[in-house]
Amino acid sequence: MRKEIQFLLSKNNLVYAEKIVEKQYNIQPGFWQKYGVEGKKFSIRDAGYHLPFLAESIVADDPKIFTDYVAWVKLLFQGLNFPDSVMIKTLECTRDVLFEEMPPELAEIVSPFIEAGLDQMLTPNMLIDSYIDESTDIGKLAKKYNTALLNGDRKSASHLILNAVKEGVKIEDIYIEVFQKSQYEVGRLWLSNKISVAKEHFCSAATQMIMSQLYPYIFSSERIGKKFVGAAIGGELHEIGIRMVADFFEMRGWDTYYLGANAPASTILKAVEENNADIIGLSIAMPYHRGLLTDTISEIRESSVGKDVKILIGGAALNSKSDNYKFGADGFAPNAYKAIELANQLIS
Repeated sequence: MRKEIQFLLSKNNLVYAEKIVEKQYNIQPGFWQKYGVEGKKFSIRDAGYHLPFLAESIVADDPKIFTDYVAWVKLLFQGLNFPDSVMIKTLECTRDVLFEEMPPELAEIVSPFIEAGLDQMLTPNMLIDSYIDESTDIGKLAKKYNTALLNGDRKSASHLILNAVKEGVKIEDIYIEVFQKSQYEVGRLWLSNKISVAKEHFCSAATQMIMSQLYPYIFSSERIGKKFVGAAIGGELHEIGIRMVADFFEMRGWDTYYLGANAPASTILKAVEENNADIIGLSIAMPYHRGLLTDTISEIRESSVGKDVKILIGGAALNSKSDNYKFGADGFAPNAYKAIELANQLIS
């Protein structure tokens, strides 16, 4: 029945979203009138965004997937100066529309998950402090790097990193304490509406470019004869995390084959076959891709090429728990250091 709910929410996403927004606009006409026709289009888009998170939460029978998402939306809306009543009413309208559109026995399953979301809206969000600790030398470097990117100065950001490497700062420390912390900080600033999505994209693209400038150092490591294939699966476009993991493997002497974003199981299997991989690393950032992660791993396991290859999983959609057994993986890695440690254990 839960899979049926997921199917209905996916198939009817636009229909349900339009009905949710129509109902909400009828209830709160004064609030929404000022946003006009374009505002209504964005409202329908946003209502459609909520449904995949709801669906994955129901399929996994894990309300936390949806409540974490609701907490994120609440923070985002606060940055946009939207009152909490907007999301509360959206959730109420979502519940009402799904009760109207779905068979009663399915709607009854959906209801507790929406109620959990409503409870989350009544829970005060904790303020997120800066991810960068300026009390350390590497933290000071991270702050200067982050400031340069936010100012659009990619050249200065690059010089900071290259000079740090020449001065003896470990590249692994730069990856974790500068690149990763800077990315988290950029995300925090975007979530609080302090920077635009365009600037967020610029910072990510600049960081990937600067990472590539370190490859002469990374690829100079002595080889150990082991091979790693890494990818962000399916429709995932958030690839910088798994790229960092692949680079860590490279620094430890592995030969790595990084497939980037939006990699289907067939592409992953081809890379495994062509390169005789020892470890596969799969990443997802969006919780609604958890089902796709399970399907991808199943396809790998059922193939003659991938059935005996060890699989590690990670990414923002999984970093709150290590229930890799639910997905059929051999291990869960919350960061690049742990990924290396697990990989060495699995192949020893």
